[in-house]
Amino acid sequence: MYTVSRNGETMGPWAIEEIARKLAATELSVTDFAWDDASDDWTPLMDFAPLKAHLQSLKPGRPQTKTIEKTIESTVTKIQAGDVSEAKAVGTEERPEWYVSRGQQKFGPFTYFGVIKALQDKAVYEFDYIWTNGMESWVRIAEHERFGSETIRELMKTAEGAAIFAKRKHTRILLENDVLVHDNNSVSPGRMVEASEGGSGLVVRNSTLIPGQMVNVHYSSLEGLPAFNAIGEVVSKKYAKGTRDRRAPIHYGIRFVKMDQKVSERVREFLKEKTGRAAA
Repeated sequence: MYTVSRNGETMGPWAIEEIARKLAATELSVTDFAWDDASDDWTPLMDFAPLKAHLQSLKPGRPQTKTIEKTIESTVTKIQAGDVSEAKAVGTEERPEWYVSRGQQKFGPFTYFGVIKALQDKAVYEFDYIWTNGMESWVRIAEHERFGSETIRELMKTAEGAAIFAKRKHTRILLENDVLVHDNNSVSPGRMVEASEGGSGLVVRNSTLIPGQMVNVHYSSLEGLPAFNAIGEVVSKKYAKGTRDRRAPIHYGIRFVKMDQKVSERVREFLKEKTGRAAA
């Protein structure tokens, strides 16, 4: 059993499995502390040996490769809480040999284009793990060269890429403004970098938000648009390798879930005018 300190408050003691669960649920942060009897001192959870050993024991093993037909449609099933849409293989000559892992769940096999489609549909995320034949171990999707930004940009120029990267429902524009994001635990400052009728792209000084999480966002006023509040869902999170500081700036995609109708109309008209000016 281990005692934990968060923001000066001592909690626990808890079993290491409970500490890992609270980390996964963002009830704790890797920058919180655990009392280490070995060193007779507080140690950040990110460096706490018992926690490291526990998480290492949960590392996915190499998946078993299945024999499958050459032409196949791979379907992503029940990642996290619910069902998601099909991720179809555009290149029918490609064998589905990619596997995705999140926590203790493994999914696949996918074709390469199946993984791309699942990323596009937010069924899997770039910070999930990927493996295929020939790889020594699992790596973050964002860290694999076949899913890097340069490769994806080139893919978008191809016929297969055009079939996958569907046109956005709402046009996004570059728009900067200060925001405050509340996740029911803390308030984090941030900056809006793009906007649309359906949501916005934010850079928030909070590295612990996860896709699927609901947040309250306060948008500062702009010329022609008063300050407003919205409830949003985190739908994307840009993976940043080596991030350990919970206050590190991270890029998130936010989808509007609830907003006052009059505010929604003002936002729509404001963005329509901005889009018209950009096109003029």
